[in-house]
Formats: sequence, C-alpha cells, structure tokens
Amino acid sequence: MHATGGQGGAPASFMSANPVMQIVGFGLLIGTLATARENSPVMWAVYGASSVCWFASHFLIDRRPLWAGIALVSSAAMPAAAAGWAEDSTAVIMVGVMLGWFAAWSRPRAAALWLVLSSCLALTLISSATGGAGLGDLAGYGLVMLLLTLLGLNQRQYRLRADQAEQLLRQTMLMQQEQAQVAVLEERARIAREIHDVLAHSLGALTVQLKAADALLDHGDIEGVRARIRRSNRLTDEGLAEAAAAVAALRDEVLPLPDMLAELIGNFRRDHRTEVRLTTTGTTRPLPSGPVVALVRATREALTNAAKHAPGGAVDVVLNYDDSDHSDSDHSAHAYNYGNGKVRLEVRNDIPRAAAFVDDGPPVSGYGLTGMRERLALAGGTLQAGTDATHRSWRLVVELPG
Repeated sequence: MHATGGQGGAPASFMSANPVMQIVGFGLLIGTLATARENSPVMWAVYGASSVCWFASHFLIDRRPLWAGIALVSSAAMPAAAAGWAEDSTAVIMVGVMLGWFAAWSRPRAAALWLVLSSCLALTLISSATGGAGLGDLAGYGLVMLLLTLLGLNQRQYRLRADQAEQLLRQTMLMQQEQAQVAVLEERARIAREIHDVLAHSLGALTVQLKAADALLDHGDIEGVRARIRRSNRLTDEGLAEAAAAVAALRDEVLPLPDMLAELIGNFRRDHRTEVRLTTTGTTRPLPSGPVVALVRATREALTNAAKHAPGGAVDVVLNYDDSDHSDSDHSAHAYNYGNGKVRLEVRNDIPRAAAFVDDGPPVSGYGLTGMRERLALAGGTLQAGTDATHRSWRLVVELPG
C-alpha cells in the first residue's frame, strides 16, 4: 500500500475522522455474525479468521500501515473465496463491510484501491456462482457490496478533500509568513536607505564647510570663518529638516509636492543667490509619500549639481501633472490612486560658456545620477539626464506614475 503523499494519507486522521464508518462497520459485522444461519465449522473458521484480520488492521494501521492493509485485504478475501459454500449471505455482507472500510482508507493509491475492490467483488461473485447462486442472488450480492463500497469511497473523497484543504491552509499560512518577512526586510532596507541618504548628504556637506572654515582660519580670514559657520548651522538645520521629512515619508505624512519644491527652491535661492523659476502645469493632485520624496530629492540633487558645475546659471524647474488618465471620480474614490497618468519633473540649468560640465557627481556617496535612478526605480519611475541639442543647457527629466 502506498501513501497518497503528505499528511493526507495519515492513518491516524483516517481513523479519527470516520466515526460513522466505525460504528456502521462494527454494527454490521456483529449483527451479521449474530444472525448468521451457518452450520459449517469451516465457514465459522473463515468468519473468525476474517474478523481477527479486520480487528488486527485497526491496531496496525497507525504503526504498520502496510501490514494493516494486508490484514484488511485478507479479511475481505477469505469470505469472498468462501461465499459459494455459505448457507446464507453472511459472507457477502462481511466482504461488503471489509471493502467499504478499505475504500474509506485514504492511504492506498487509486490503482491499488481499484485492484483490490474489483478482485474481491469478482471473487465473491464467481464463488457464489460456483456454489449455485442464481442471477437474482448474484445481482443482490453485487448491489450490496457496491453500496457499501460506494459509502467507503464517499468517506475517502471527503477525507482527501479535507486533507488537501488543510495542506492548502498550511501552505497559505507559510506563504503569508514569508511575505511578512520579506515586507519587514524591505521596510528595514527602506529605512536604512533613507537614514543613509540624510546623514550622507548633511554630514558630507557639513564636513566640507568645517574644513573650509579651518583653512580660512589659518589665513586669518575671520569673516570667512563666520560665513562658513553660519552656512554649517544652516546645513545642520536642513539636515534635521531632512531627517524629519524622511520620518514623515516613512509614516506617509508628507506635504504636497508643489509646497515641498517651493520650500526647497526658496532655500536654494537664499543660499546660492541664484535665479530659480518653478512652474507647475496640469491639475495638482496628491501623491503617495514615496514618489514625493523621490522627486524632491531628485530636484535637490539637480540643484546641487547646478550650483557645483554651473554656478550663477539660471535654473528652471517644471512640474507637470498628466491629466489624460485621471478623472474627478477617480480622485473621490481614492486620493492616492496612481491611475495611468504620470508626473513629469524637468530641471534645466544654463551652462556658462567658461564652465566645462562634467557629471562626476557630488563627493557624498549615495547621491549622483546612479543613486537617483535606483531611488526612482523603487517608485516605478525613470530618469534621463544630459545636455540639450544646443549643448548650452543641462536637463534632468524624471517621470513617475501618478
């Protein structure tokens, strides 16, 4: 006897899940033997041996399922072979009870199951026909055995479906646990990335200012040192603001994108005394925190590169909301619906003729075009950067679903 696989073929579950089959089986067996009209001691020996094998299968089914199967098949085969010499239908009923019990067992494979059932059924009918049973008796015997066998098969299918449902539930729970672990790891990586970016940018810029102040102090330039210290204070404030923004992003608590861009550009104008123009087109709509933070950081990086490589050049920031795939009903249904539209951000700065633009990125790791592309890819966006057709302006274009 071969297992069907997994926990579905566990004998213990078969025994505990079929109390009805146990009661019916015991009742039929005891009732049949108690009312048997048999005078042949040989037939009683067959009935006794069959009953012993049947009871033995119950004790072996947990520890020795193979031997339990052999005992159960033997308990059906013995009265089946002797049915033609019985004085009543006791042997036939016993075969039916044994076959029904065997059919209800979920452990045997289908091929073994049908081989045993058909063999015992055929053996019973052949033996009865040899003993002189008529066609009517043979039809009745076959009907009784088929009925009891079908009851067992019904129990088998119920057990198999229950086992499959249990396995599916167990696999679903395992998958949910794995998904939860993946989500935790992704969230940890996101938090680490946010903290790294904030610290790397703020501390890197602060280090540059302090080193410059130290150099100016060696030359006795007190006013320059003070200017660097003031700049360091502003950088510290900006770092704290960035840290607060990162925490807010993790909590999905961010300001609207145009407001964050306006604040960023205002600070840039004040610190670098550079003309920066912000233009917003399309219908403004709320965006999830991830795309908002990614767009703001891309803008900050572009402004930083403009100040570094093309100081004094005018900068244009254009924010465009694509309205083609958004409707009022969509907004009322879900404020953060991505839809099929896009949000496009373009930062363009003039390149002074005397400046040789080289995109080597800022000195702080985690930023630069590579870092921006990775961050935008996490939000489903793309980034393009390079000079325009005239080679007089540098363009950074970001597109995100929104």
